[in-house]
Amino acid sequence: MLYVGIDISKSKFDVCLKNDSFDTSTFLAFPNDFKGFNSLLVFLSSSYDLNKLYLGFESTSTYMIPLQKFLEKKQITYMLVNTISLNHFIKYNNFQNKTDQRDSFYIALYLETFATSQNSSSISQFRNFYKMYNTSINLLMKMEVQFKGINDSLKYSDERSDLHLTMLSMQKYIKSIRVQITDDLIKEIMINIPYYDNIKSDLVGVGDKTLLSVLPLIFDISDKYTIKQLQSFIGLNPVYTQSGSSVNKRQFISKRGDVQVRKMLYMSALSSIRYNDFLREKYQRLLANGKPKKVALVAISAHIFRAIVSKLNYYKLNYEVKN
Repeated sequence: MLYVGIDISKSKFDVCLKNDSFDTSTFLAFPNDFKGFNSLLVFLSSSYDLNKLYLGFESTSTYMIPLQKFLEKKQITYMLVNTISLNHFIKYNNFQNKTDQRDSFYIALYLETFATSQNSSSISQFRNFYKMYNTSINLLMKMEVQFKGINDSLKYSDERSDLHLTMLSMQKYIKSIRVQITDDLIKEIMINIPYYDNIKSDLVGVGDKTLLSVLPLIFDISDKYTIKQLQSFIGLNPVYTQSGSSVNKRQFISKRGDVQVRKMLYMSALSSIRYNDFLREKYQRLLANGKPKKVALVAISAHIFRAIVSKLNYYKLNYEVKN
């Protein structure tokens, strides 16, 4: 078996070829574009059996997407290596050097160690498409807040009235763009999730912002994993640190995964304890049992996430049965 570790950067990617039958490794480098991907494929196919090849690389946001698309088009299986798991693996083996070439070696060694226990990965066009929309919306929301702060500081300054009017018009313009992109996103998502309105109406206190952040992230995998696993995927799982009688640290959530999703769920929790009778009662019960307010709100956030997953799976199953 040949293990191919790839470390991807903006302009190039380094490749380490490690064969389990000998200790030496071969290192290569290619430009991070179609020509580079094709050169790698030509080299591998001319020297090795592609059916006996195990290829993997780190999940590095946008840099990895072109390579993912190329590999899937050529029907070559690959594995996305979790960055945190790889870092723990490097520390466990006490590796010290840090270069792009060495990183490709670490990935190849990781593949050799865990190949039998890891599943192949695939690109989620659905998730990546909506992530671009959500990133744009979040950026525009931050710009709105910044312009609002500037306008508040200029509100009572007569000497800068022209600047104030310009900033106000900019703020309104950015808001109009954000609203338009949000409306377009809802129209797009209803094509893939025609029961979007049903999910929204069933969840009192949960609005478009939260659903547009959560649903694209879990739509492809909601029925493939348990709710606890999905909760860990977004970083709402509890973390315990306990050993004997001397080590017993305070419990906290892992905070791994998409931070924007957790923010939206937290804001939904604030809304739900006001307008959702069931969640308000649960929140008050948690406070009565001695839980701090923030802990109770995180618990409500996790409850909302589980409800979204349950409703998504319910309507997804019923929709498939009807069609």
